[in-house]
Amino acid sequence: MGIDKRHATSNPPMPRGLMDALQEGVLVADSDGRVLDANAAAAIILGLNREELIGGQLDAPVRGATTIDGTPFPREDRPSVIAARTGRPASAVVGLRSETSEPLWLRLSATPVPPADGANDEPGRPAVIMTMVDVTAELLRADELRRSEERFRLTFEDAAIGMAIVSLDGRFLQVNQALVQSLGIPRAELLALTFQEITHPDDIDADLEQVALLLDGTIQGYQMDKRYMRPSGSVIRARLTVSLAHDATGAPLHFISQVEDVTAVRRAQDVLEHRALYDHLTGLANRSLLLDRLNHALAMHARNDKLVAVVFADLDHFKRINDSLGHDAGDRMLRIVADRMRTSVRPGDTVARIGGDEFVVVLEQIDSADQAGELLQRIQTSVELPLQLDGHLLLPAMSAGLTVDDGSGDALRVLRDADTAMYVAKNAGRGRWVAFREEHRRAAIDRLSVQGDLRAAIEHGDFELHYQPVVELASRDVSGYEALVRWHHPERGLVLPDSFIAIADDADLTPELGTWVLREAVSFLARHPGLPGRVYVNVSPRELGRVSLTAEDGTEPRPSGLARLIAQTLEAQGVDPSRLGIEIAEVGVLEATEHTRAELASIARLGVTVLLDDFGTGYSALLSALAAPVAGLKLDRSFTARLGEGGAADRVSSAIAAVVAAVGGYGIAAGLETEEQAAAALAHGWKHGQGWLFGPPLPEGLMTRLDAPHE
Repeated sequence: MGIDKRHATSNPPMPRGLMDALQEGVLVADSDGRVLDANAAAAIILGLNREELIGGQLDAPVRGATTIDGTPFPREDRPSVIAARTGRPASAVVGLRSETSEPLWLRLSATPVPPADGANDEPGRPAVIMTMVDVTAELLRADELRRSEERFRLTFEDAAIGMAIVSLDGRFLQVNQALVQSLGIPRAELLALTFQEITHPDDIDADLEQVALLLDGTIQGYQMDKRYMRPSGSVIRARLTVSLAHDATGAPLHFISQVEDVTAVRRAQDVLEHRALYDHLTGLANRSLLLDRLNHALAMHARNDKLVAVVFADLDHFKRINDSLGHDAGDRMLRIVADRMRTSVRPGDTVARIGGDEFVVVLEQIDSADQAGELLQRIQTSVELPLQLDGHLLLPAMSAGLTVDDGSGDALRVLRDADTAMYVAKNAGRGRWVAFREEHRRAAIDRLSVQGDLRAAIEHGDFELHYQPVVELASRDVSGYEALVRWHHPERGLVLPDSFIAIADDADLTPELGTWVLREAVSFLARHPGLPGRVYVNVSPRELGRVSLTAEDGTEPRPSGLARLIAQTLEAQGVDPSRLGIEIAEVGVLEATEHTRAELASIARLGVTVLLDDFGTGYSALLSALAAPVAGLKLDRSFTARLGEGGAADRVSSAIAAVVAAVGGYGIAAGLETEEQAAAALAHGWKHGQGWLFGPPLPEGLMTRLDAPHE
């Protein structure tokens, strides 16, 4: 700036040494605004030397000045102008901007200097003293603090999770919108509450315990899962994170809380945990939870004088419900049974569904086996009450096994013992319960041994067929044979089918065994073309319906599964299908699926005779049984054993024989052992008979009349 030395004075208002000792910049100007003096600090602040300042215009250093908000600083608002005009001190913060450097911010203060003698127009007289302080760093800090506060405000308010500033006594000081929405409480109402007032009562103590540790410095912060209560009464589950803010002296100021709403996450976790531990259909415990509770019960009762009882239950003939009424009806029946079991046990007992129609009940705090039996009887009575499904009246039946343990047993072993007892109840006629005994375990082990031996026997072909004649009752002429399998056991000798067929069926070995029987019987027919009548082989329902019946080209259905095996076997041996018959138990037809019935029809279309065996044991309607693709039936030996006594067996026999004859069916009275029984059967209308009266089952080598002319 231009410097005019004419009005510079050597008589400053304060001593030179004093001015230079000041940290503030000082400029002294006359009434015309010319700088009369300047100290060293002013020169340093303005980046000029003292000689450049003296004689210059007082306002020259602040030309191009700006206000705090960045607008040009008006001349009339400058401190020196105001002080000169009003005669009173004035100050302002002014920014000096440069194209090459950051702004320099100065706090300027102008103070008028009154004349000593009242002469205001004396040239060169000091009229104004202006001080300046570099406040650039202070303003930068303030600006950064402002920006930081703004960032915090924006972050706080716009955070996706709930946030709050909470006083040391628990009052909400600030809350963001996310917290307001999560809690369902208006902001104004929330700011009038404490966190204790909206915390679930069961979680308050744990929260306050953490707050105390935070306030005494034991912890620097804490995180916990807790529940908050909404005004509606519903509960939200949250993950709470809390830290403590301090003032400049280090004293606690307030809490900063983050509240993350994890209700949906926890609900999903609860669903997954429930699915992992509970049966999805009935809501009962599943196998995993059952074993956990059973282990706990055994461990607990090992320390007292009480007992644990385990019930293994299974619904009898449940497959019939699924096959006849559909799986939806079956599922509804399972839910009804589950509810009946659940309501018939005591609090603290566990009811579980472990698959299909199998249920397990764990009864704790049992005093005796008799008490366990009484509780089981109560469960069974409840389960077997009549129920209505889709307009059908059903009578559920349950078989169950019971075992009682003092807590010394292993959960899996105890469960296995109850299962073993249930199997005994099934074999004893169903619809009952059996208490486990040690001989049941030995029998079960024996069954496992038999299963293993059976697998080896099938692989090695250790079987033989014996043939029992079927005769015409009037003439006693042989009209066919039933092929009965025998097992040549290496240690037990010749084993009859009653000792292993049920075991083979349970182990799903009957299809392989049945294949061997079929091929051997057809080979027998091929070796004896003059054999009178047919040879009948027994077929398990497990051998039927195993393969789809749909033809690959969409034409007429082709033989499949057993039907295909029969067709291939007959063709390979050159045996006419009319010489072969199959027998399937009545219960197998009652429980037959659509595929099973279709396959029976395929077998019948081959020309093979299909008979219903053991008729009368399944309690089916005769006409509905004969509506299946069967040519006739065999009256069960439980009826023939009482023929001739003049009782119900005779009346049933006569009625069935009459209906068989009326529909043109083929009937055999099985199990005839006396002439009286044979005479009664003939009198009732039965044309054919079978039993030891006419000959025992014999191996091929001991049979006679094998080459009689075949008709």
